[in-house]
Amino acid sequence: MMKLDFLKEPELEFGGHHRHVDMRQGIALFGPLDSIEGQPRRIRLGVVGTQQTVDGILQWLERSKAGIKAKASRQPHLFPDFPGFGADSPFRADFNIDASSVRTLSSRELSRITAQSELMAVADGQSMLADEVQAISESGRPDVVIVGVPQELVALEDNDANEATAEFNPKQDALEYGSTFDLRNMLKAKVMRMNQPIQLVLPQTYDETAKGKKSKKGEKRALQDEATRAWNFHTALYYKANYRPWRIVRDPSEFQACFVGISFYRSLDQATLVTSMAQVYDERGEGVIVRGKAVELLKDDRQPHLSRNDAYLLLTTALKEYRREHRHLPARVVVHKSSKYSKDELEGFNGAVDDQGLETADFMVVTKSFTRLFREGTYPPLRGTMLSLDEANHLLYTRGSVPYYATYPGMYVPRPLKFQIAQADTSPRKLAEEILALTKLNWNNTQFDGAEPITMRVAQQVGKVLKYVPEGDVVQPRYSFYM
Repeated sequence: MMKLDFLKEPELEFGGHHRHVDMRQGIALFGPLDSIEGQPRRIRLGVVGTQQTVDGILQWLERSKAGIKAKASRQPHLFPDFPGFGADSPFRADFNIDASSVRTLSSRELSRITAQSELMAVADGQSMLADEVQAISESGRPDVVIVGVPQELVALEDNDANEATAEFNPKQDALEYGSTFDLRNMLKAKVMRMNQPIQLVLPQTYDETAKGKKSKKGEKRALQDEATRAWNFHTALYYKANYRPWRIVRDPSEFQACFVGISFYRSLDQATLVTSMAQVYDERGEGVIVRGKAVELLKDDRQPHLSRNDAYLLLTTALKEYRREHRHLPARVVVHKSSKYSKDELEGFNGAVDDQGLETADFMVVTKSFTRLFREGTYPPLRGTMLSLDEANHLLYTRGSVPYYATYPGMYVPRPLKFQIAQADTSPRKLAEEILALTKLNWNNTQFDGAEPITMRVAQQVGKVLKYVPEGDVVQPRYSFYM
């Protein structure tokens, strides 16, 4: 029997244990989750780029210190002022950029690289940038190295309009994945062995007059207002410096849980069709990335599945990595998977849960739905609208009209998520509340109405990077190396 329900907007926790539904207002009012009284934090930065991009980045960072006014809007909660970044700002942190941590690229070498074929330009471009990152890292190891992508290399960056080429999609031909190269993710894979987080920056981030990237259809991409860009950029740097801006509010009366996203991605090696991976998160959003084994697709089932043993090993390894990072195991595990569970997978996952001594486990398939709901008027359903089709199948609007923003902050008709319960010890409503909260663990975007929970969204980002990491090479466990 169908049932319609509404979930209220999840609160997040900020400094001083204060709570708010909105990331930006929460930081502006209370400071980040781990902000401390007294001496402000010093975040050491390195910068790589041409003289033009380095100057542009340094000038924008300096200009942002005092804050940036929001654009004029009838939705002030959607477009708030950026309060600045410095010792006296809500972040209570300051950037420290030593002259030895700034490296400029050779314009002659850049001209030589861009004169080549696109494939060679990507390979040589990422190699040139990686060499400069390594030089900075070896001389002083800053917390984060900002890589100012030169205008000449912007076209070689990852095209977000073609994101499906990194995430497993059974409707696409396997050969398509063998020739996909992009500068951003090749560079992230290359510097992973250096244990050095980086932040790539396009010219339009700090210079609205710069030529921007175009979509796959050749259309000019919309540019966020400057205050929003500053919010997103500085929050990402704060997170990559290993600090925490916010976390999900946890009910102390409930089992401590960890959330695991299991998905698959295409490898560059055409002989290896699909590789499994797991991302494990706690309520703080501290994630651990685990790469599993390669799997083959069956002729009668184009969805990838793990064997019983591989499922057991993947979840066991993920839980052990969680214990290594947190010094304890959770009492409950929640698994989000991008494809249906086979009998062998459920047996393997349950075996891992039993052997690790966990109390409860919930296993769900989380995908986007093509079913849409409609409400009276011109606006889509509210974010948090939940439709239960039966005991196992449920729809959840993670994007939609947001009362706090007083609008629907999207351009297209939103699609709800569908989550299908394969096995659960927890109520569907509670599982939906957790999914909604997990959409707010996104440190690249401070607008809180994310479409997907971090367990599934990160799969795409991680898969794009891991496909360039050869088997046996270093795989960094922290999510900050992939975002």
